[in-house]
Amino acid sequence: MHVIMSSLWLAFKKSKNRTHFRKQVMVHSAQDMKARFLLFAFVILVHSAAMVLFEDLGWWQAFWLTMTSASTTGYGDISAATVWGQTATIVLIYGIGIALLAQIASDYIETRIQKKEMGIKGQLEWEHMKDHLLIINTPKYYTESYLNRLVQQISLTPDLEQTPIQFLTPHFPDGLPTDLRRSGVVHHTAEPTQAGALERSGADKAKYIVILSPDSQDPMSDSLVFDSLYRLKEMAVDAYIVAEAVNDDNRLRFRNVGANAVIRPVRAYPEILVRALIAPGTEQVLENLFHHQGGHITRFVVSLQEIRWSEVVVALIEAGVGTALGYEDDAGNIVTHPMPQQSINAISLIVLVGEEQDKAQEKDIQALFK
Repeated sequence: MHVIMSSLWLAFKKSKNRTHFRKQVMVHSAQDMKARFLLFAFVILVHSAAMVLFEDLGWWQAFWLTMTSASTTGYGDISAATVWGQTATIVLIYGIGIALLAQIASDYIETRIQKKEMGIKGQLEWEHMKDHLLIINTPKYYTESYLNRLVQQISLTPDLEQTPIQFLTPHFPDGLPTDLRRSGVVHHTAEPTQAGALERSGADKAKYIVILSPDSQDPMSDSLVFDSLYRLKEMAVDAYIVAEAVNDDNRLRFRNVGANAVIRPVRAYPEILVRALIAPGTEQVLENLFHHQGGHITRFVVSLQEIRWSEVVVALIEAGVGTALGYEDDAGNIVTHPMPQQSINAISLIVLVGEEQDKAQEKDIQALFK
C-alpha cells in the first residue's frame, strides 16, 4: 500500500510541469480563451436544443431561457417545467455553463489588466502604430524634464501635434512618467542595439525618427547613435531621420549612413530638434546662434526715432551689416519682427550678423539713419 501511495504521489508531482507553473504567473493564452468560448457556445447550443425538445419552445425562446439562466439573470418569464428540461438545465447550465462564463469573464479581465500593465512597462509591440515619431534613446541627465519639454514642443507644433510618439529606451522598465503617459506617449523597453528592437518599435512604419545622444557630454555616445543609424539603413526605412552628434567630426559620417539632419545635443533647447523635423535646415541656423563663429546675434546701441522698420532692415542689409531681427524700445522691451510699415523708437538693434560683419561700428550704423 505504501508503495502504491508513493507512486501516486510521484505521478502527481511529475504532472506539475512548466505549463502548470506558467498558468500561475501568466494570463491564459488566446487559444485557452478561444477553447473555453467554443465549449461555452456548444453548451448553449445543446441546452437550447434540449429546451426545444423537452419544453416545446421555439428556438429564440429556448436561446433566451438558456442565456438568462447562464448569466444568472433569471427573469422568470420562461422556465423549464419538465423533469428532463430541468435536468438538462442543472447539468449543462448550473454545472458547466455558469462556471465557463465566469472563467471566460475572469480570463478576459485578467488579460486586459496584464496587457495594460505590459503596455505601461513598455513590454508590448505597438503593431498598429504607423506614421509615428520614434525617439530612440533618452538623455542620461535631467531625463524626465527634457522629455516633458520635448513632447510639449512637439504637441505645440501644428505639423506634429497629432503625430503618435513612441520612445525606444531601456530607462523606463516600470513605466514612463505620468505626464508623458497623460500626453499619449508610449514606449518600448529595450536597448536600440538589441536584435529586433527597432523592428518591434515599428521603425519601418515611422514617419520621423530621432536618435538622441545618450550622454551629451560623452563623445562615445556617437558610436551608439551610429549603430542605430546603420541598423536603420539595413532596414531601408523611409522615415525622416534626425540624429544627434556630440563630436562635430562625426556629422558627415552620420549623413553618409542615412541621417537627413544632424544636430548637437543642446538639452536646454528641444525646439532645435523640433525645427529640424518640420523645417529642415533651420536647425543649422539656430545652432549657429549658440557660438560666435559663423552667423550669430549681436546688439548695437543706436538711437532711432520715428523710423519705419522696413527702412531699418533694408539699410542694414545694403550696408552689409546684417539682418535686423528686432529692437529695444525706450522702455527696455525687446520687440522682434515688427510689421514692416510700423514706425519705431529704439535705443538698440538686435541684428543677425556673419563673422565678417561683426566688425561694424555702432557709430557707422548710427550714421545710416541720420
